[in-house]
Amino acid sequence: MDIDRVRYFHIFSETGSLVKASEILHISQPALSKALKLLEHEVGVKLIEADGRGLRLTDTGITFRKETSSLLDKWLQLPKLIRSQTSQAATKIGSFEIFTTYFLESLTKFVGLENLELHEFIPGKLEDAIINSTVDVGITYVPIPKPGIEFIEVAKIRMGVFGVKKYKNSSWSELPFAAPLSPIEGTPSKVVGLDGWPDHRFPRNIKYRVTLMESALELAREGYCVAYLPEFIISSHNKKVLPEYKLVEISSPVPKKDRNQSVFLIYRKLTNESQLVRQIAKCLRSLD
Repeated sequence: MDIDRVRYFHIFSETGSLVKASEILHISQPALSKALKLLEHEVGVKLIEADGRGLRLTDTGITFRKETSSLLDKWLQLPKLIRSQTSQAATKIGSFEIFTTYFLESLTKFVGLENLELHEFIPGKLEDAIINSTVDVGITYVPIPKPGIEFIEVAKIRMGVFGVKKYKNSSWSELPFAAPLSPIEGTPSKVVGLDGWPDHRFPRNIKYRVTLMESALELAREGYCVAYLPEFIISSHNKKVLPEYKLVEISSPVPKKDRNQSVFLIYRKLTNESQLVRQIAKCLRSLD
């Protein structure tokens, strides 16, 4: 029995129209009609009958549709099933969105991404994803200690306040910031925001609160505010935008030595340091 003809039959039965079915299948109406007649010849029974100016399934056609539905689904899923069994296990990495967006540019030089799963979580949720095996390795600069996970410091990245040139000579108190909307809970440091700003030491004028730091970056390049971001992100950003949207570093009261933000890799306890962990660590060190 030709599986394509069975599929055509099911599309026709779902639409109830040769015209609509032929449009969905991208074949001509005469070709579809011929295929359905050949299917009836193969099974030896009448599946479709006239109904006024249209067509409908016969009682036998209704039974045929019911009995072949699960078989057709299994047949259509077969290529995907075979590919999943023969393909390599997915590389499952987790971090937060602004980091992963720009980190990918460097990651491709160190890790094969043929079968990548990139998950994005806020700190706390990232650790949960490690524990329940949603991801294998997490990247963060605000680790939340939890039972069942290990985290190691692998690199330091330089942070800074960035905005368009008009803010270059602004006083600190006048600078409008875009900052993360959701505070981070459970971190052993006093950093409470996803951007890593030391709010306990240097209160800032927060004008915009955002869920995604990519939104903070957009507000900054449009000139509405400044944002506290990794230097490597700004370097990558400035390569891809027009001159008027390039961001420059703005002076801030945070000492230079405190702008070097530790980056940690997180993985499940009792898991040996894998090649993936070593590759990501090497990539992170290259960002400095």
